Amino acid sequence: MLRNLRSLNRKKYQRALNRYLRHFNTVIKNDWMWNGRFTVRQYCGKFQLFEDHSGALFEFILELKDNKTGRTDRMMFNNYNVDWELWHWANETIVTEWKVWEEKPNPNEQARLEGRRPHE
Repeated sequence: MLRNLRSLNRKKYQRALNRYLRHFNTVIKNDWMWNGRFTVRQYCGKFQLFEDHSGALFEFILELKDNKTGRTDRMMFNNYNVDWELWHWANETIVTEWKVWEEKPNPNEQARLEGRRPHE
């Protein structure tokens, strides 16, 4: 997605990041377990050119929001680590920091007991 920033076109990479975040949010929205409960957005970003103009570094802060409780968490990424790190960070935040699975009643378990998918 955002590996090599050789064209030095900041808007091109900003659009690529926005496209990736829309994909991420769509996947979470269509996931039967989370049902669109969480969203990710870009909080801010900075584009730095290398001194020799051989490339650039795009750094940005992403914000993960729990739409049910309003909790947010932010983390800085760059164009080299956004793919895997975003999924890992979102999972770690949801499961270990916010402890969503410990909520009572667990909305996913309740849906399973009623014989329906959670997003129905």
